[in-house]
Amino acid sequence: MLIFSEPKDSNLWCNSGRLNGVIDRQTMKNCLCLLLVGTCLGFAQESATVDLAARRESVVTLKQRIDARQKRLDEVAGEIRDRSAKTDKKIEDLVKMLSGLKDSQDSKRRISDVKGEAAAGLKRLVEIYRTERRNTLARLAKDPAAEKEALSTDLAAMDKLAEKRIADIVELVKSMPGGTDVQKYENDGDTYYDNGTYYENSRISEAWRQNRRDKVETEKARREAQQALEKAIADLSGRRDTAKNAVNAAGLSDAEKEIRQQELANVEGMLQQRKAQLVEVSRPALTPEESASKNEADDLKSLLAEARSDIGSDVRKTLTLYREAVVERENIRDLRENLAAREKWLQENDPEAKKDK
Repeated sequence: MLIFSEPKDSNLWCNSGRLNGVIDRQTMKNCLCLLLVGTCLGFAQESATVDLAARRESVVTLKQRIDARQKRLDEVAGEIRDRSAKTDKKIEDLVKMLSGLKDSQDSKRRISDVKGEAAAGLKRLVEIYRTERRNTLARLAKDPAAEKEALSTDLAAMDKLAEKRIADIVELVKSMPGGTDVQKYENDGDTYYDNGTYYENSRISEAWRQNRRDKVETEKARREAQQALEKAIADLSGRRDTAKNAVNAAGLSDAEKEIRQQELANVEGMLQQRKAQLVEVSRPALTPEESASKNEADDLKSLLAEARSDIGSDVRKTLTLYREAVVERENIRDLRENLAAREKWLQENDPEAKKDK
């Protein structure tokens, strides 16, 4: 017990319970409890004030973070566009150059082989675009919160790239010369008589041999292109039916229905394009005017090998950037949702925010 001298005014005691100038234990406990409660309330008020300040600051910081990530996303998107444009120009220039050439008797079938290799490379690119397209569709189906509008734009871009590469293949096939009427045998200039019969030495002409090589290579390329286009038409017909059913599905939001309608229109457009291309590769070939020598054909083969390597590397880098952009876009979406939740909490709990309403 603590002993104090008795004050003149008994009302100064914390409690009326005193005996002989001594504060009893219960009175002391009551005083300490009151002091503790007051202190706790003070701490709670200070903590609430600090918490509100921290929450306000967190909103500012999060906005800055979102701005930084959006800036980075814009930079990556710009790099993707630049890379895609440069790659596209490389391909278009290569196709234009090859389409303007044909084999000579000297080069035999080397130019046709180079065109076939170029077409094979373009087919590979189309498959890469289609694979990425399937992955994007799977992402849309798997994640209900996915950035549907942005991913739909991505799908359209992939389809556009695939369309260009298929058109390039058709252009190469059309440039392969078909067969013409060429005399098979030619006279080497020697003639003689034997027992009153006139003879002349003849041999199979090189023009006929080259014409035959052109015809065989062109027919092979056309047949492969026709089969590929027929398969594409069948696949697109199936996709069109699936897209029609998807558009008519119940319970769709306006945004989801619009995306599915865009997909249907896109598929129908590609289907018509494939049918038109099938007609193109079935028509007589437009023979290029310029013939390449053997040395020129060999140089072109090396050029094509280097170009395919460069283009393949460019496409892989672009795809890596695109996948990074998709992840970044999803991260920004999550950050925006977090920001909205924080701002809502402040609007409901921050007195300063309530004053501003």
